[in-house]
Amino acid sequence: MVAHLDAACCVRLVVAIGLVGGPAGCATMGASMPDGAGGAAGTGMTAVGGGSGTPGAFAMGSGGTSDAYPGGAAGAAGLVSTAGGTGWSNGGAAGAAGHDASAASGTPGTGGSSASGGAGGSGGSGGSGGAGGSSGSGTAGAPGSVGCARSTFALCEDFESGTLDTALWKLTESKGTATLDSSRAARGSKYSVHVQVDPGSDTMVGLVESRTFPALKAGLFARAFIFIPGAMTTSLFTGDRHSRLIYAQGASPYGEYALGIWNGGLIQNHYSQSDDSVDTKMLPPFDQWFCLEYELDSAAGNVKAYLNDVEITALRHDGWPASSIDTLMFGVDRYGAFPVTEDIWFDELVVDGARIGCTR
Repeated sequence: MVAHLDAACCVRLVVAIGLVGGPAGCATMGASMPDGAGGAAGTGMTAVGGGSGTPGAFAMGSGGTSDAYPGGAAGAAGLVSTAGGTGWSNGGAAGAAGHDASAASGTPGTGGSSASGGAGGSGGSGGSGGAGGSSGSGTAGAPGSVGCARSTFALCEDFESGTLDTALWKLTESKGTATLDSSRAARGSKYSVHVQVDPGSDTMVGLVESRTFPALKAGLFARAFIFIPGAMTTSLFTGDRHSRLIYAQGASPYGEYALGIWNGGLIQNHYSQSDDSVDTKMLPPFDQWFCLEYELDSAAGNVKAYLNDVEITALRHDGWPASSIDTLMFGVDRYGAFPVTEDIWFDELVVDGARIGCTR
């Protein structure tokens, strides 16, 4: 061992690998310990910052370092240290104390948490506690963006500009209107489109786009958030009344696909010589926004539908005649006599060549 006096007349003791410390006061030095353990608490020579904690194990760790020597495990007696370490271990726990009254900084936390610093020593002049570890650079996963400001979809419309883009949308308003509305909107946005259809028989009211064609003529995904007031359930969507909500149209004679409501349930249609359809008696939820997505592989004649991100397997159909789509409508394409005004709101309309889902 090697011993020398510092300016405060205190003894520093360095054992082959372990360290010793002692409580405040003067007397004997602590005995050395085997390799890998801290020195036993002594009773001698006033330690400048020596604590009286139990010696800690000579642990390997990933903690910060202090001065020229790495700190040991937290809480052990140290060498003229404010919150002792047990020797030249390769670090220690995050925030462990170190050498010469300078506690080690903690290991930076991950995900934005901060490691805690070493405690100050008791007795003697008392060293200051170690600085806390810096915040980690890890961040929680960023939520998926909602809305169209930064979207890369083939078409995305959330109406948040406050005006209806007539360069994008062609209005069709036979026996009704399609207007920008601030009375309700999906997911905390400001505006939606209110499609209002007069009482009566066959008509079409809504927004038609052709921008995504011919790129998506062989297949597409179309998504809309839709709101239907509950008061309409008793008077509409029963009997032989059909409201198509998402309607893809192309070359005749087999160029029409539609997803909508008919005879008390959701329905998929393909208009051909046999007027094919697949339907279910499940209505969408009323008095709340719901997410409806239409998957159309028009080259193969395959269709799927999703309600709030869950596939409605009863509406899956494969092998209808191929079509070449060139326009797509969100709104109401109606067949049958409706006794009252039909009110439906549409928001966050997206068209793309891949699955869209309801979270974006």
